Amino acid sequence: MAKRHIHKNYHRNSRAQKRERVIRRCFLGLKVILLMGGTVGTSLLLILAYDAVTQSPYFEAQTITVQGNQRFSKEAILKRAGLKLHDNILSVNLNTLRYRLMADPWIAATEVERELPGAIHIRVKERVPIAIVDLNRPFYLDEEGEIFKRVESSDQARLPVVTGLALSDIDFNNPWSSRLFRAVMKALRLSPLHENVIPVHALQRIHVDRDMGLTLFAFFPTCTLSATPASLPSFASKPDRREQAARSAVVIKVGFGDYESKYRRLRDIICYLKKENGFLNLQSIDLNDLDRVVVRPSLAGHAGTRSVSGTSDLWPGRRKEV
Repeated sequence: MAKRHIHKNYHRNSRAQKRERVIRRCFLGLKVILLMGGTVGTSLLLILAYDAVTQSPYFEAQTITVQGNQRFSKEAILKRAGLKLHDNILSVNLNTLRYRLMADPWIAATEVERELPGAIHIRVKERVPIAIVDLNRPFYLDEEGEIFKRVESSDQARLPVVTGLALSDIDFNNPWSSRLFRAVMKALRLSPLHENVIPVHALQRIHVDRDMGLTLFAFFPTCTLSATPASLPSFASKPDRREQAARSAVVIKVGFGDYESKYRRLRDIICYLKKENGFLNLQSIDLNDLDRVVVRPSLAGHAGTRSVSGTSDLWPGRRKEV
């Protein structure tokens, strides 16, 4: 016997269906209202909690430490950062504080940390200038090879001056890609390692020549030469010129490459000349030739040149000329 299909009478149930739809919509609207109210209520609670925490004296900065500062005092660092004691440490934006410090060209890097409940620690890395690069205007060069700040007329800078470089010789995005720049940095980094040969304060200038390489100008403590105007930087102050007028720089030609070996040979020849003569009175030292060192005395010193024999202890198998 076949089953009979029961057809609902939609016409008779239409009112009930409408009522069900209205009830469902009311429940849906109520859920949305409750959800929105809950979200708003939670946000208000979070805002009130944030205000309470960031204004609480429990999280006031009782201790602020600054490390790594040599050029700037702690007070100067805090002033530039816009930070002071009793500031709420949770209200401090650490990124903003870092950006404020990094805006100073003398600061290379900085780290800022919170320590609950009431301490902030600041560590800065200051730039250490090792030379001044003369690019029509003088700029500081740091130990990482960054040209970072123009030298102001009020600065009391006592640093070697690099001359002969042009703006076209330096890619400021990657300065180390330049052969001339790499040569200068190598010579500057080797100088402190050979303090007994050329004291850092005695290295007065490094001149760069695209064909001949590097030439150093240094004041040896025992030199007594007349002034050489070409040895002074174009932007040297008048007191500097008067101070250096009583002496002249020894020209040391080192060319390109093999700088470590050349510095060692320079040390050997300086020690030899001091031992033989008891003093130095030189015009130039040429280290370009790996087989010999050519030393020229100053015009105010010995008139001629002489050949040094019996000096095999300096560089065995090599020819020396003085």
